[in-house]
Amino acid sequence: MMAQMMNAMTPSLHKMVHDQYLKDQDKLPADFEERTNKMMDDMFHNMPFDDMTAAMVPIYQRHLTKGDVNALLAFYSSPTGQKMLHDLPAIMSESMQAMQPIMQKYMESVRQRVNDEFAEALKQSGKKSE
Repeated sequence: MMAQMMNAMTPSLHKMVHDQYLKDQDKLPADFEERTNKMMDDMFHNMPFDDMTAAMVPIYQRHLTKGDVNALLAFYSSPTGQKMLHDLPAIMSESMQAMQPIMQKYMESVRQRVNDEFAEALKQSGKKSE
């Protein structure tokens, strides 16, 4: 399921790279977008899913009982559970696309606030050393 989700998210990430490339294309090499997409695809292809799963097992063991796991197995064996397994990667991909502009705008405001805080701290520090 993690591999399916990564495959479903790839178009969103490629779009993000494309949008960023369009903003700065006059400053970047012509093949930058293609190279960046290939790099991301390679990173996802080589993602250590087995290691990630092994790291998650103890967490699930702490939070779920055997009865919980049996209930989940029953759910995911049901038609609705199968639909969820089938549709979840697309849901995640579409959700990322919908959230991307919101997150970019928010992260820009965070970046600006951090920059402002640094500038103010440096200004205050400069006053103390005078």
